[in-house]
Amino acid sequence: MSPPQRPATRTTAPAGGLEESLFAKIANNDPDWQREAFVEYHPLVHRLILKALGPNTEVEELLDDIFLSFFESAHRIRASAKVRSYLVSITMNRIRHEIRRRKRMALLYKLMGKEEELDRRAGNDDPKAKAALIQLSRILEELDGDERSAFLLRSLEGMAFVEIAEVLNISESTALRWTRRATEHVMKRVGRNALLCDYILERTH
Repeated sequence: MSPPQRPATRTTAPAGGLEESLFAKIANNDPDWQREAFVEYHPLVHRLILKALGPNTEVEELLDDIFLSFFESAHRIRASAKVRSYLVSITMNRIRHEIRRRKRMALLYKLMGKEEELDRRAGNDDPKAKAALIQLSRILEELDGDERSAFLLRSLEGMAFVEIAEVLNISESTALRWTRRATEHVMKRVGRNALLCDYILERTH
C-alpha cells in the first residue's frame, strides 16, 4: 500500500472534534476519510510500533497491515469517542501477534543451534533517544506480549487503566495487574542505567 502523502500543514483542532469529524465521514463513507485517518493517526501508530518492538522493526509493513485492517473494519465503530481507541486496539493486537511470532522464531533458532540476528542500528533520529529505545526494547523483549502492551500504553503513552482495558479487551483490574508487574520488572532492570531512567521519566511525568 502506498500511504497517502502528509500535507505540509494541518489545521489543529481538539482531539474530540477530530474524532467526531472522522466518525461522521466514516459513517457517510466520505471518499477522503481514509487519507484523513492516516494523516491524523500515522504518528501514533508509528510510535507504538517502535516503542513496543524496537527500532529494528519493519515499521512500514506493520503500518500497512494496521491501517488496511482499520480501513476495512472502521464501519463497525459505533461512537465518535471510540475512533482512536479502536485503531489503537488494532495496533496492539498486531503488535502482540508480532511478539508471539518473534518468540516462536527465537525458539526455532535456538533449536537449530543458530544465533538470531537482530539489526540494532540507531537510525537518523536523536541518537540519545534512539540508544535508549534500543536498550528499552531489549528489556521489553523479556516480557510477554500482554504485559509489554500494558506497560507501553500506561507508562509511555499515559493511558488511563480504563482505556488500556478497553484497548486490550480485558478488565480494568487485569490492566492494572499487568502494568504493575511489567513496571516492576522494567524499573528493576533500568534502575542502574541513567540513560534509560531519564528516557522513561521524561515520558511519564
